[in-house]
Amino acid sequence: MNVSKKIFFVLGCIILSITLIISIQTYAKYLTAASGDGNVSIARWNISVNNLSIKNTSDISSTIQPFFPGNENMAPEIVAPNAEGYFDLNLDFTKVDVSFEYSITVVPSAQSLVKDLVATGYSIDDGEVINLDDTHKLTQNINFTTKPETQKVRIFIKWIEDSNSQMDNVEDTQAAISSNPIALLNVALNFKQT
Repeated sequence: MNVSKKIFFVLGCIILSITLIISIQTYAKYLTAASGDGNVSIARWNISVNNLSIKNTSDISSTIQPFFPGNENMAPEIVAPNAEGYFDLNLDFTKVDVSFEYSITVVPSAQSLVKDLVATGYSIDDGEVINLDDTHKLTQNINFTTKPETQKVRIFIKWIEDSNSQMDNVEDTQAAISSNPIALLNVALNFKQT
C-alpha cells in the first residue's frame, strides 16, 4: 500500500470517527429524557367543634350542651319565659393552614314548641358580650398569620317575653303543658376559606 492510500485510509478513519462521535452526541441529545414528581403539601382543613372534627360529620347536636343556671324565681336547667342561659362552641383551628371566615347562626328550630328561645349575644374567649342583631348571626374572620389555635365562642340565649315575642301567654302555657314539651335551637356553623 502506498503512502497516499495510507494517508487516505487514516484520514478516512479519523473522519469516520469524528462523524460517529458527533452523530452519537447529537442523537443522544434527542434520546435524553428525565421525569419526576413535584412534592407540594396541600393545606390542612380540619376544624373541630367541641372536640368533634366537622371534616367527616355535619351534625354536632350531641356536642351542644345548653346551660341554664336558674335564679331566685326559676330552677336551674329548665327553660321558661325570661329564662337565660348559654352554650359554648369550642373551636379548634390547629389543623388549618389557610385564612378563613366563619359564621354561626342560631334560630329556633321548626320542631321547637318555643319560638321565642333566641340567641341574644355572644362572647369570644370569655371577653365582652356582644349583642346579636335580628339575624341572630355572628361572623368572624380568622387570618392565618395571626389565628389562634383555639377559640371559645359562648352563645347567650333567652326565652324572650317582649314586643319581639312570637308567642303570647296562652302559647307559652301550651308549650309547657304539652305531652312532649321541647325547646330546640337550630345552630348552623359555616366555615369558608378566604
